[in-house]
Amino acid sequence: MKHYKLILALPFCLLQACSEFYGYQPPAPVYGKRVTNPYESETGRSYSATGVDTPSSEDREVLQQKEQAASLPTSKPAYRAPSMSPAVIALVAESDRSSRSGDLESAVAGLERALRIDPRNPTLTYKLAEIRMKQEKPRLAEDLAKKAALLAAGDSALKRKSWLLISEARKMQQNYHGAKEAKIKAESFVSP
Repeated sequence: MKHYKLILALPFCLLQACSEFYGYQPPAPVYGKRVTNPYESETGRSYSATGVDTPSSEDREVLQQKEQAASLPTSKPAYRAPSMSPAVIALVAESDRSSRSGDLESAVAGLERALRIDPRNPTLTYKLAEIRMKQEKPRLAEDLAKKAALLAAGDSALKRKSWLLISEARKMQQNYHGAKEAKIKAESFVSP
């Protein structure tokens, strides 16, 4: 019976020994993000054995300033265009080259791959709508331009361009009344 208890306790002892030997190992790096040690406080000091870290008077002042800044009313921040990852940038560049050379299918494939990486990017969606217009697929172009206009929440210039593209697509479909409405909507957005 003694051996049975010893065999059951062995994995727990090994686990404890390994964790003490190897210590904390941070997670693998993620590009564009800072990896932090979960065993450190916001001030960069390690927690004590009890898990309680008493901040110094300077740290308390900094924390109070942060709390006060968080409680102040903030104005609406200016629109910032979404940043693209290097992979998306490469795919867009490849798509632009294909489009200029006349290979629209390859251009579409590149942009669709970029949209799988960054599906909520309004600029990519608009570029795909433009290529669909070049392919004479106005229904697809209209749908993509509508999506781009929705995703471009604070970018009035992109919204304007999207609604102008919608107007063109509707003209190609002989929907002249809808084209006129889209053009009026486009004019409601101020161009930069």
